[in-house]
Amino acid sequence: MRTKLIDQWHALCRDASRQRVVIILLSVLSALFYLVTALSFSPDTRVTAVQDSRYEIPVGFRAVAMQSVGPLPQLRPGDYVDVIIDAAVVLDRVLVIDVSLQSGHTETVVLAVQSNQAPQIANASALGIVTLVLVG
Repeated sequence: MRTKLIDQWHALCRDASRQRVVIILLSVLSALFYLVTALSFSPDTRVTAVQDSRYEIPVGFRAVAMQSVGPLPQLRPGDYVDVIIDAAVVLDRVLVIDVSLQSGHTETVVLAVQSNQAPQIANASALGIVTLVLVG
């Protein structure tokens, strides 16, 4: 069966012009697949929780994931935290969407932040200068 498919493929791509047609056809099919996928996840689609442990992302907000190897307060989805960067409270009462323990001591926290604040939080998280404080 496998050799038959390979022989058919070689017969189809015998010359350069047929190879170009096959490559263009495969490229078009691939582009259509990605277009359908992109339309399925359009910005108007509202993200909802798949598991009970996660919260919905509020409309107009973005989910930012942060990893911490240091100590964090005991966080659960639905908690609120203050985000501190360089000893200054940058955001207060930020919703925790999800918390997961990756491997060993690494913990990933997903926060719901406004779209204009997401790049700042993501950059500070990448530099490792973010502290989360649990709000009571």
